[in-house]
Amino acid sequence: MKTINILIASLFAIGITSCENTAENPQDLEAPTIDHAASADEISPDHGEVFTETMDHIPVSFSVEDPSGVGQIKVNVHANFDGHSHGRVLTDFETLSVDDIYAIDASDPDFQFPENSTKVNVNNTATDIYWSGDNSRLSGPVLAGMYDFSIAATDIYGNQTSFADGSSYLTTIHIRTEYAPTVAVNNLNDGELLGTLGEALSVTGEISKPVHELSGDLAFIWIKLGEEEDEDHDHDEDNHRVSNDEYFYDKMWGSSQWISEVSGPDLPDNQNIDLSTLLSGENKIILPESGDHLDLTIRAEDVNGNTIEKTYEVHMD
Repeated sequence: MKTINILIASLFAIGITSCENTAENPQDLEAPTIDHAASADEISPDHGEVFTETMDHIPVSFSVEDPSGVGQIKVNVHANFDGHSHGRVLTDFETLSVDDIYAIDASDPDFQFPENSTKVNVNNTATDIYWSGDNSRLSGPVLAGMYDFSIAATDIYGNQTSFADGSSYLTTIHIRTEYAPTVAVNNLNDGELLGTLGEALSVTGEISKPVHELSGDLAFIWIKLGEEEDEDHDHDEDNHRVSNDEYFYDKMWGSSQWISEVSGPDLPDNQNIDLSTLLSGENKIILPESGDHLDLTIRAEDVNGNTIEKTYEVHMD
């Protein structure tokens, strides 16, 4: 009988320990879910969103949900003018650099959410990111160009979203300003450039320095032609798609502040460049012998580091 009592007591103790371990080590191994806010249809900013010369902020709108409870949310913005080789700014211009932390004990009340929240909605003008005006995050003018915007989240057990599996949100946005270089192509047909396979592509228009007190001289131009960078177009199995690593045309002029160890011949002019003249002679763009669509990307940078990049779809027959 004594042996039986000891066995029962041991089993009871094991049962209590097992319950305690289950409580301390929950089975929740899933990261939070990032999606649009309750009152919106998409996460803001949207993928590839362009903020034009008249805009002054990024509207931030999203939700984070986790059945165990949301622990922390991180919103980050940083310059991606070059694919992350970070040049040094030598002027009064500033890159937009943001690292907002949302939590129950966040130092800024606008970034706080209630304890034990299983869903957090962010859709308030107080959390928008301004680069000019009274609510600007900067003390000087923003550097125009491409920026990476990301949202990452952690639940109360430490499960984190990841960029590798796509559970974190990441997009590249474009901030354009009145003082950054301008790129204008004026021979578009329904938004596309039209070309003939195996022949030179006609591109008319200009790259220019705007008339603005903050504008700087042109310093760098990069033009390349390669595979479409998005999946917006359907292609038949018989259509030839070039490799992501292949460019049919890839030329630079001048020197970039942001991209190290690359340069080209001197710019023909630092105020205004005619594209039809630039892309003539030995610099003309010869289209491939097969294919149907490619992307022509034109990037321009001024001496202050302000950058603009535009991509035009090229339809080939």
